[in-house]
Amino acid sequence: MAVLRIQKGSNGESELKELDRDRMVIGRNADCFVVLNVPAVSREHAILRKIQAKFYIEDNKSRNGTRVNGKAISTRTQLKDNDKINICDHIFVFYENEPPLVEETPSPEEEEDSSTVQATLNQTSKQILESQPAERLAMLLDIGAELTQTFDLEQLLPKIVDRLFAVFRQADRGFLIVSEDGKLKPKVSKTRRSDDETARFSRSIVNKVLEKGTSILSEDASAGKGVDLSQSIADCRIRSVMCVPLIGRTNTTPFGVIQLDTQDRFKQFTQDDLKLLLAVAGQAAVALENADMHQSLMARANLERDLQLARDVQKSFLPLKMPQVPGYEFAAMYESAQEVGGDYYDFIGLKGGSQGIMVGDVAGKGIPAALLMAKVSADARVCILTETTLADTVTRLNEHLQEAGRLDRFVTFAAALLEPQDDRVTFVNAGHIPPLIYRKASNTFEDGCTSDQTGLPLGIVEGIPYESNTATLGAGDCVVLMTDGITESKDRSEPEKDFGMEGAIEALKVGPMTPAAMMDRLVAAVHRHAAGRKPHDDVTVVVFGRTGG
Repeated sequence: MAVLRIQKGSNGESELKELDRDRMVIGRNADCFVVLNVPAVSREHAILRKIQAKFYIEDNKSRNGTRVNGKAISTRTQLKDNDKINICDHIFVFYENEPPLVEETPSPEEEEDSSTVQATLNQTSKQILESQPAERLAMLLDIGAELTQTFDLEQLLPKIVDRLFAVFRQADRGFLIVSEDGKLKPKVSKTRRSDDETARFSRSIVNKVLEKGTSILSEDASAGKGVDLSQSIADCRIRSVMCVPLIGRTNTTPFGVIQLDTQDRFKQFTQDDLKLLLAVAGQAAVALENADMHQSLMARANLERDLQLARDVQKSFLPLKMPQVPGYEFAAMYESAQEVGGDYYDFIGLKGGSQGIMVGDVAGKGIPAALLMAKVSADARVCILTETTLADTVTRLNEHLQEAGRLDRFVTFAAALLEPQDDRVTFVNAGHIPPLIYRKASNTFEDGCTSDQTGLPLGIVEGIPYESNTATLGAGDCVVLMTDGITESKDRSEPEKDFGMEGAIEALKVGPMTPAAMMDRLVAAVHRHAAGRKPHDDVTVVVFGRTGG
């Protein structure tokens, strides 16, 4: 019967497998015919097939490929007696019948490219733990318990290396190194010798471990023959070295390594030391993953808390209740597209019973827009209380924004001054959607400001005057102020289709023509138009009107 000799495998021992099936998979999955528990090996790396008493091998589109007699294969390849198969660092020999009694020695090119790498080890955590003596197992449990209780990375990283120094007393230097954006970044460097002020790790060894996902042990690194590795080792004054990958639970690719080395020729690491370091590295990798996840969750919680505070602060700038003006009704609403937004409205009571009504919209959304709108809110109150006319109020507000130097943002702004004793309302518009006036007598809508009377948004040009327009409200007449979150609301099925001013007027004129009813219909129509689509922009609506009629 044909057999496959695992000449060089994960456990370093030779093994024979009888090829007694029509399809046999070699890979990392636990149910494979030959299991290679190495990150560099794909889950189903290669497939052996028996077809009419002949055996073939094919690479199963693996990441690192399969070679037969040193040549990479891309199609199904027939195996012949004594053919050698290479999968990553593993070597197999195919025999058509019984294998020779004496195992063949791998050729020099099949050996590691440097004798510095005297051992590689890839084992599951369970296998490693089962191989530990009782006292070492107890120590591993203590280390695991200690590491899993620390979620602060700044504390956890040095703690890992400190514990390693306590376990491996022959170690002179210890490094915990992570790979970030393709660069090696030592997070912890620890030396036991006071005279070793410039501790350096071997980049060649670290890169080899990261690339192959295997562990490296050199009991005497100075004996290495490979030029690259031996030069790196010589530069770092390494005598004996262990380097193991850090592989978390959520990914099979190493995200870092732990390297321990000695500088004394009488201090050496052994295979048992390597197994123990692998076990500690497994616990360290999980602890680091947990700490990173914990910090991410904490950062998210802190962000949520800060955003909630920002929402609360922004709400404090909005009126707590509607104005109480005899003969008039008021309604208003605000919805932010994000946690906080750049829309704003305000009611400001003035001497003589007049009422200032302000609606604004900062270009942009989110926290930057909200911060600028907070300034606009405060400045608008100061300006309307200190200036004699509404036009002067908006002109002065523009100067305030110019003085703030926020040239990267502008504010569209609509202001109305209601004088209820005369049923008169004055409008000033700074680049905003024109106020709408509903006339009950004719059941029509008209603009409160013409295009000629509309000035530039606030914060664009310094020293420009703003014009005003005055209208008289009859019984049942209403004024509607809104931001472009209404008119520019997007249709879910037709994203290019805006709600538009036409849609706003259609929604406003169907139903009771009171401020609250008009506002509710307008907002509901916008929500139906978006049909569950994420809000395109902040939405603000203010409606006020004269009762009666």
